[in-house]
Amino acid sequence: MKLASLSTDQAPPIFIPLRFFAVAPLFMILAALLLATSNGNPFSDIHSPALLAATHCITLGFVAMTMLGAIQQILPVMIGSTMPAPAPVAWLTLLSLTLGTLLLSSGFMLGKAELLNLAWPLLGLTFLVFIGASLVSLTRAAARNVTKAAVLLALFALTGAITLGALLARGYATGLALDYLRLAAAHISLALGGWVMLLIVGVSYQVVPMFQITPPYPKRLTETLAPAIFAVLLINLAILLLEPASRWPGFIAESLFWLLSGCFAVVTLRLQNQRKRRIADATLSFFQLGMFSLLLAALFSLASFIPSTAFAQPRLLSAIAFLLGFAMSLIQGMLYKIIPFLVWFHLFRGGPSATKVGIPNVKEVIPERWMWRHLWLHGATILAALLASGWDAAVWLLALGLLLQGLLLGYAVFTGIAVYRRTLRKIEQASR
Repeated sequence: MKLASLSTDQAPPIFIPLRFFAVAPLFMILAALLLATSNGNPFSDIHSPALLAATHCITLGFVAMTMLGAIQQILPVMIGSTMPAPAPVAWLTLLSLTLGTLLLSSGFMLGKAELLNLAWPLLGLTFLVFIGASLVSLTRAAARNVTKAAVLLALFALTGAITLGALLARGYATGLALDYLRLAAAHISLALGGWVMLLIVGVSYQVVPMFQITPPYPKRLTETLAPAIFAVLLINLAILLLEPASRWPGFIAESLFWLLSGCFAVVTLRLQNQRKRRIADATLSFFQLGMFSLLLAALFSLASFIPSTAFAQPRLLSAIAFLLGFAMSLIQGMLYKIIPFLVWFHLFRGGPSATKVGIPNVKEVIPERWMWRHLWLHGATILAALLASGWDAAVWLLALGLLLQGLLLGYAVFTGIAVYRRTLRKIEQASR
């Protein structure tokens, strides 16, 4: 594990990221319950209340929750600049994101306009504070590395996604005359293709070589990939909002995005194949599953441009492969690496007393057998989600998979917290 390039002395208290990681699995469980209690098959209509509610539980409650927690660790350690007022920012964003996501999902599920009108200003405040604090941190950072550039572009994409999302939520609540299909497409493009994709790309430049013992990403790719993806997203945004008469501009823009994303997936898989340690590793397999899912998402998306395509709802399948297959696979794989590392690192800083007591290594914090079970369960959940639009029973399998995954990941997070607290008490007793 290569730590020389990290500013470990600026790491925030361990419970700042762990609070976010502990809350995130609860929203996976909530998404499962929403799907299980829906009327009929929610995947038969992409605008069904249950699907909208469950999707935002995943995108905001799980994906954004873990990413906000991770960035508050990444900026000080990988970029070398602390967040301003880290504890108040963490508490404000955690509480407002939790409440805002619950209100938004409830508003969609129950069809209550008043809940949506409460949700979008609260979520807007959440991300305004988070983006503002992150930009201050990035501005103060002396480092000029590719991860910093990718995170900055991801924050710009998040700003656009949140603006459009707030407009859509207000429109649903008040009946504004909006082009909902185009605005929703632009919102999804910036949220998934921009915020999620760019942040994963930027973090992977550091995490993959460090934790998976691979060669570094090629310099030409790291310098050009994130700016190129962001430029393509801006072009695609203009096409969506200007509504050209021909489908060709949209096809070209999407093809460029998937070409760039596919290059990232292929290069990552090639680097992982060159890793120095050839030992089976569940977290590595999560990453590989995510990369193959990204390639599958590209195929489904491009299939939507084929006349009389044989695929049912190819754009829905692409979104499922990207969100559940790519984003969730990588996030969960990273969590299984990051949580044990944080526990070990913060205990190791205990000094001579920590050495005397003996601290657990990263392999001892979370049992690896649970990671492997989670990996197989996650793969089955992705398959169920891809089948759900054409097979009603798959919705139940998907709901069960999300429920069990939430329980497994929650167990892992709280196991890490318990190990940290138990060992910390021993260190404190030894230092007296």
